[in-house]
Amino acid sequence: MIGARTTAGRLAGEWDEGVAVFRGIPFAEPPVGGLRWRPPRPVARWDGERRAYAFGPAPLQPQPPSDSIMYHTNFADRRALVMSEDCLYLNVWTPDPARAAGLPVMVWIHGGGNRYGHGGQEIHDGRAMAGRGLVVVTLNHRLGALGFLAHPELAAEDDLGASGNYGLQDIVAALTWVRENIAAFGGDPDRVTLAGNSAGAAHICHLMASEAARPLFHAAVGQSASGVGRAEGPLADQAAAQKQGLRWAAGFGDPNIDGLRRLDGSELVLRGHFGPVVDGRILTRPTDEVFDAGRQHRVPLLVGSNSDEGSVYATPDVLRRLPVEPGTDELYPVRDMAEARRTARLFTGESRFTHPVWRWAVAHRETAPTWMYRFTRTPPLPDGLDLAPPRDGLPAYGVHHTAELPYALDTLDCRPWPWTGTDRELARTMADAWARFVGTGDPNGGALPRWSAFTGTEAMVFGDSVRAGTVERLEAMRLLARCPRPL
Repeated sequence: MIGARTTAGRLAGEWDEGVAVFRGIPFAEPPVGGLRWRPPRPVARWDGERRAYAFGPAPLQPQPPSDSIMYHTNFADRRALVMSEDCLYLNVWTPDPARAAGLPVMVWIHGGGNRYGHGGQEIHDGRAMAGRGLVVVTLNHRLGALGFLAHPELAAEDDLGASGNYGLQDIVAALTWVRENIAAFGGDPDRVTLAGNSAGAAHICHLMASEAARPLFHAAVGQSASGVGRAEGPLADQAAAQKQGLRWAAGFGDPNIDGLRRLDGSELVLRGHFGPVVDGRILTRPTDEVFDAGRQHRVPLLVGSNSDEGSVYATPDVLRRLPVEPGTDELYPVRDMAEARRTARLFTGESRFTHPVWRWAVAHRETAPTWMYRFTRTPPLPDGLDLAPPRDGLPAYGVHHTAELPYALDTLDCRPWPWTGTDRELARTMADAWARFVGTGDPNGGALPRWSAFTGTEAMVFGDSVRAGTVERLEAMRLLARCPRPL
């Protein structure tokens, strides 16, 4: 057992192969009852010593289909999933809980499209990264309608007239907790890197545009998503977001917020798709505008994406949304059915993931050091896996969305897949680079080839080998940058 004292009370953690682990630490009051759809409030103090041995409940959420590649990669955990609206908990891994240790801190934000995920997923386990000399924090935040509903009645009861982005406010509350408490776990509150993938990466991009979050982190890592250059266009303003919220609320027969607060939260998160908006509290301007003006948080940035980002999401009907007449542009050719399927996957991945990440790097490179990567290693799925085929008709998922996660965080062993020596060496190299970036603001060193800062074309390739390379399909990136939104 190992102890730590926070501003709310004393915690008891445990050792796990040389790393001290504290799980299920409350960082805000439970957002239930009258606190549903309100900014998170500081957690109440407790007496005595609180056990921090088990993860707190995950946020209320549906689950991806059990035969999906996203489920097998991210959610097929050995622990049973426990969910609750009382979900605002975080977890800490530290190699040295001495207050004087002064270790760099990585705060990890999970992905899941604002619908799925939590800080206790095995794929986000922090032990391997903590073993590299970091304090690692994972956290939960509210999801779906509970995390992002905008509504005129919510704005009316808010002192700033804000509504929406409760999930982003949860992340800021967790970062505030880190600022106030991480020294008790051996961390340096002035060396905090905010890192995440997919929706978590987009949240980080939005928080770089937020004045409220800027004192709370000092570098950023974004994997496979962004808050700028989005296929769906800039964030909705309050008027548009509140109209969407009213349409969603009408589906319950009573759009009144008091009535919605009386409904079971599980019913609320199963309907609708929600995400960040310009709420007037965390985000006062669209994130694209902030980055276009060069007014974002000027911190070192490491970003990248995977080779087959579109394989999970592409369907043949996406060809109707191509930014060029099908068959007239070699960037997205459709001369036969096989080529059309490849183009559908390529366009889906580039428009939704690869281009927004590239746009993030392009917008940030003039304000602070920026590095870009491309992940090209196909993970070795086991034979006999219960896996639905890709919807685009191609035979395999390839280097799919989130495929890089167990490599970047060195958590391969969370899945009993036939990992090879190449996989394990790649995970070591990639996680070492991420750890150096968290520690110094620069990923270079160790066995990594020289990784040049991004000026428009440079990218490190993490695949069957690790090598310095360039941005692929740069003309496609430029074409997508010129296209009106939504794509």
